[in-house]
Amino acid sequence: MRIIFAASEAYPFASTGGLAGVTGSLPIALENAGHDVSIIMPLYRDIKKIKDFKWISGKFSTSAGEKFGIAESVIPGSGVSVYFVSKDEYFHRPGIYGPDDASAYDDNAVRFAFFCRAVVAFCESLGKPPDVLHCHDWQTGLIPAYLRNSIKPSVVFTIHNLLFQGNYPQEEYDCTHLSWSLLTMEGLEFYGEFSFLKAGIVYADQVTTVSETYAKEIQRPEFGEGFDGLLGERSDNLTGILNGIDYNAWNPETDGILTATYSADSISPRRKCRKALLNTLGLDPVDRGLTVGVVSRLTRQKGLDLLFPVIGRLADRGFNFVILGTGDSYYMTRLSELALEHPGRVSVTLRYDEAMARRIFSGCDIVMMPSRFEPCGLAQMMGMRYGAVPLVNRTGGLADTVIDEKDGGFGFVMNKADPRELFECILRAGEYYRSKNRWAWLVKKCMRQDNSWKSRILPYENVYSMAVETRKAR
Repeated sequence: MRIIFAASEAYPFASTGGLAGVTGSLPIALENAGHDVSIIMPLYRDIKKIKDFKWISGKFSTSAGEKFGIAESVIPGSGVSVYFVSKDEYFHRPGIYGPDDASAYDDNAVRFAFFCRAVVAFCESLGKPPDVLHCHDWQTGLIPAYLRNSIKPSVVFTIHNLLFQGNYPQEEYDCTHLSWSLLTMEGLEFYGEFSFLKAGIVYADQVTTVSETYAKEIQRPEFGEGFDGLLGERSDNLTGILNGIDYNAWNPETDGILTATYSADSISPRRKCRKALLNTLGLDPVDRGLTVGVVSRLTRQKGLDLLFPVIGRLADRGFNFVILGTGDSYYMTRLSELALEHPGRVSVTLRYDEAMARRIFSGCDIVMMPSRFEPCGLAQMMGMRYGAVPLVNRTGGLADTVIDEKDGGFGFVMNKADPRELFECILRAGEYYRSKNRWAWLVKKCMRQDNSWKSRILPYENVYSMAVETRKAR
């Protein structure tokens, strides 16, 4: 098939987290499976600074008469073309969604409504339209609405996290250039506002989300963020497909950032990585307790506040904690305080640092994710790839990727997001850790799990085929 991905970010060009990881790696896997895949995204200011690209000749304009340029590059090491929508008025500014992680631009509705129109115009400029236009998250949600009456392409819309919806006051609706007749309960209206996300859900041929369990959870009020009823109505066209990771990019056998390289067949060099990590961060290298690693956005969703009441008791028992991430000021402040309260046991680094993330995955004993909800999660997969045993809450993609050792699996699973449950789960892992042979077996079992994108291709091919058939039926 000929497939175009539309997204607001894609690694390595622009990234704030898991969305970019997916849109930058899934196209490569699809290309390797024989499909013709490309990506279209905005040309942000920082991309102009760091990436080589060439301009495509020709005049491009949206249905509303807005002119824009198109630049082209490729994902390094692949044949996947990346097209950049250039409009300095909207994208030549700091950041992606705002000048920093804690803020958003006031005109984001205008910016991304324009981007959606530009994607449609670019597809229409091609001699042959793609078979499938695969849209990702609310920033591309209007694209299915613009294409609702088109014969081609078929449209797949992926929800990466239902918490982010792109809802705006009706006073800004004119920026969509859509008919006001669509601003209804059956269309874009959402609790008195209009919703980019709802447009994607309503008008796409097929809707996907990033794990099977999350696809079920979001049809219930406690996880549906107001969309549970609509998603239930679209359940016949809603599919959960687990994200994967790029096994070439995340490979402990070849990762030059690590102190030592290793494999599932030879894990003994991993001890050098552990020692280097603890020494670098000034933590106690004695093996009395586990080293627990966290690589995460620091928000309530991720459940790190569950650790606050129990971290002191765990540190006293010899557990080390290595935490890397950035996010809400409350979590950053409290974690910094805990590092000061427990020197030699708790290390906190408040930034996004991929190189350090790799060192944490290779050097910690456990990768911890006590999330209250988790659409998919990538850190547990990356951790397992590097031999870090996952400790997770039973929700969303965590439930789909981690089986408790008590059930014959390879990790430790909490049954609810609760401090006592987390404390007891960490203690149980600590007891298991005391048997070095059993722990080594668990590490090898984790490393042999297949969370590669290659294992996810068939479900996507099925969804793309269903989208084509749905569009034909329309």
